[in-house]
Amino acid sequence: MTHNPFNFQGIKFLPVDIDAALEVVGRRIPDERGDYFCFANIHVVMESHKDPELRSILNNSAGNFPDGMGVALALKFLGSRFEDRVRGADFMLRLCAYAAGNNLRVFFYGNTAQTLEALEDKLRSMFPNIQMAGAVSPPFRPLTREEDEAYVKQINDSGADILFVSLGAPKQEKWMAEHKGRIRPVQLGVGAAFSFITGKVREAPKWMQKTALEWLFRLPQQPKKTFVRMLLVPEFIFRTLLQLLRR
Repeated sequence: MTHNPFNFQGIKFLPVDIDAALEVVGRRIPDERGDYFCFANIHVVMESHKDPELRSILNNSAGNFPDGMGVALALKFLGSRFEDRVRGADFMLRLCAYAAGNNLRVFFYGNTAQTLEALEDKLRSMFPNIQMAGAVSPPFRPLTREEDEAYVKQINDSGADILFVSLGAPKQEKWMAEHKGRIRPVQLGVGAAFSFITGKVREAPKWMQKTALEWLFRLPQQPKKTFVRMLLVPEFIFRTLLQLLRR
């Protein structure tokens, strides 16, 4: 089934629910071209207005999914027809289940070595048949050319079909775009999903996620980060209303 993208604030979103998103990503896995998918929230959308490179990267992805409730509600407000947002952590678990049932190998790139170890243990307990191709916790600094080439070789030699990238936005989006065509597995920039799945960062209750109150739950855990991102909301709303008026 073909899904037509919806242009929202200059970014092409796929207005699909999590089941359709799984179908879209699944079709790309056999290609082995390093195609990448992004999960965009208000922060990513607003960063794209300041960073033309990021906007280009998003629009050259294999697909952008509405990750945050703010983006999902704005898309619905503008008339986009889709069932729900596609949250990175939820989608990662669905794709891991799909991989376990279809003999596909998964690889993890990003975050800390401690989180990656906990992540592998957690996923094995959830999906006993899952095949772990490997994991890399790169240093928190720009990589040397030699280091980058070594990681690319490690990922390709592992036989991975799916690569989950957790470097934070917009770093992970830029990393995936740079490595498209250089690595074989399909890439998914899942942000804080590793930390959510392992419990390193507690998730908001489902009712708070569905009512756009997730920020309130995160505020005590990550006060500075949450406060800074909430400052983006007024401009985000203004740009959404402006798009409505222009239409």
